[in-house]
Amino acid sequence: MTIDAWAFYEQYAESDRSSLSERERQVLAVCDFRQEVNSGGFDSYFRYSGGDTALTAITALPRLLGSRWADLLGEAVALFGAPYPLDPDDRSEKVGSFDLDELDKRFYTLEASTNADGKLTEALSN
Repeated sequence: MTIDAWAFYEQYAESDRSSLSERERQVLAVCDFRQEVNSGGFDSYFRYSGGDTALTAITALPRLLGSRWADLLGEAVALFGAPYPLDPDDRSEKVGSFDLDELDKRFYTLEASTNADGKLTEALSN
């Protein structure tokens, strides 16, 4: 059975994900990443709840979309230092001081060169 990644995301984007499998939570974290960065760049991703799942997305990206995706998000997360702030308000205080334009450009290049929707749908369906 094929499960469309974005239909799945719409169903669980604002829901408690604790009852889902690890793979499902990972796909949703990658969707959080793609949705927010596509909507307003890394600035938007980190200012809002999408960035709450960044560490899960970093773990999942090599398997789901490739190491270039994971490396990019890892670079962005590293700007915050350790530990990564899990609270959007804490991230929002810092993110305004970052120059994220180059990271945004690299993200959009990856988006254009990867069938990310297909890969995420495949990951949910297997």
